[in-house]
Amino acid sequence: MVTVEDPRSGNGRRPERGPSARLRAVWPHLTASAVSGLLLYLSFPPFDLGPAAFVALVPLLVAVGRAPGYVTAAVCGWLALLVAGLGGFAWLASVAVPGWLGLALYVSLYGALAALSIRWMREHLPAAWPATAACAWVALELVRAELGPGFPWLFIGYTQYRATWLVQTAALGGVYAVGFVVFLTNAALAAVAERMSALRRAEGLGPGACRAAILGVAVLGLACVGGAVACRRVEMRQGPRVGVVQQNIPRLMSEIFDPDKTAADYYRERRDEVQLCAQLTARMRERGLDLAVWPESTAPVPLDLPPAAFAIPEERRLHGQTMGYLRELGEDMGCHFLIGAPSYVSREAARSLLYGVSATPQFANSAVFLSPGGQVLDRYDKMRLVPFGEYVPGRALLPFLAALTPIPREITPGRQEVIFTLPDGAGTRFGALVCYEDVFPDLCIEFRRRGAQFLVNLTDEGWYLIAGELRQHLAMAVFRAVETRTTVVRCANTGISCFIDPRGEVYAALKPWTQGTLSAPVRLSDRVTPYVRFGDAFAVACLMLTIAAPGLRLALRREGRTPHCR
Repeated sequence: MVTVEDPRSGNGRRPERGPSARLRAVWPHLTASAVSGLLLYLSFPPFDLGPAAFVALVPLLVAVGRAPGYVTAAVCGWLALLVAGLGGFAWLASVAVPGWLGLALYVSLYGALAALSIRWMREHLPAAWPATAACAWVALELVRAELGPGFPWLFIGYTQYRATWLVQTAALGGVYAVGFVVFLTNAALAAVAERMSALRRAEGLGPGACRAAILGVAVLGLACVGGAVACRRVEMRQGPRVGVVQQNIPRLMSEIFDPDKTAADYYRERRDEVQLCAQLTARMRERGLDLAVWPESTAPVPLDLPPAAFAIPEERRLHGQTMGYLRELGEDMGCHFLIGAPSYVSREAARSLLYGVSATPQFANSAVFLSPGGQVLDRYDKMRLVPFGEYVPGRALLPFLAALTPIPREITPGRQEVIFTLPDGAGTRFGALVCYEDVFPDLCIEFRRRGAQFLVNLTDEGWYLIAGELRQHLAMAVFRAVETRTTVVRCANTGISCFIDPRGEVYAALKPWTQGTLSAPVRLSDRVTPYVRFGDAFAVACLMLTIAAPGLRLALRREGRTPHCR
């Protein structure tokens, strides 16, 4: 509370009231929270200041603890994640500014909820608050990933994708386990910092702060040492050789939805793109490929239909041209193909209330598997669609939401995982992930459980002109490789195309926004991780503990064991 001299009582002081006084009272807390948001933003790609993540939340945690009330604490958490979100999601502004702002505001709500949880635990479970607060943070990340359409982006654990030893913790509990370690370290440092600044006396830090510091250091050390041991125990063998094409064609919204662009312009561009992919693939003819991969949506028309199925002559010619290139390359190189392409779906496909698609679905975003002779062997339809990019959430109930996206029609989600088999002598099996599906651990786990020995991610990120999105997506792919102990092959239009081995190490890569090809043998591992076996059990346990925290507090009060952090 701010005080001023009271002229009626000489040197006495009376409290100053009003909005300005309240603002001055909370300003230091808001400033500290904004600093946390900035540090958190810098911890993620493209800046990649991963070590900063271990101290990024310290100012926020101190501010939440010292805030004059729960409302101020919630505002602090909201502000921190808003700053981090505005920076971290800036790449979305090149597609849709409202989407960028809306997503940042959405994520910031979880920051407010986290701050409220942390403040409650500091007051009611003070001796254990670093650990319980870490559980609450993980619980809210899980809720964000699973609630509604889900958007598990910018989880704090992803800041450590380059710390190979620490990332191995993901084999136990996914990105949530790594996030728990990072947050717990922040909480321990915050407890020590608060104690040092509050006391500054001979009694030292106090047992509560000491316990928090010891716990944070112990957990971090155990994760790193255990990760180093896990890296050495991962046995890998050489699998089939895979080649990927990175054509580097931007997808500028101003050009795609240009009212002056004619149908002839569109077909010419798609014809040129197919030709470019064929030319790039031909450069790999001497590399002995078992599988050649083209990025998401490279094929301009469905490949699993006969030419007579196309009513538009130009589409019929595009189909013939594409299949001709594939047959010619297949006969020359003797390899199979995995091509990103649209697909027609049956009118009998069930209406999805979750995605709000129309009663008569039309198109799927697919990965098509072809033989060297150009025969379509199988296809996988993308199951996790991009909100406001491929469908409008809640469109059936709130039709006005359609105005928030420029998409002319919605994509129909696939209904099951598909496993492809290479006839390479060993019958190597693999799964395809289209676009951002590799950010969902549960989908990758299901592919692994169904027998996939490696994963291929076909994606087109030419929409985003800021480097952050490309590198953030790569960071998440690193975690999928460790969680499932499978090599992840990324084939991306504008990058970053690469090979990530089961230890999370990138062993071959193309630079972003460059044109080229990349080929390497896939590294196979037979190890089945606890995360594949048990899924998000760790995160669910954190959620249950967070929900049960009030009951624990009540039990301690009844026993007269209310702890104090002293």
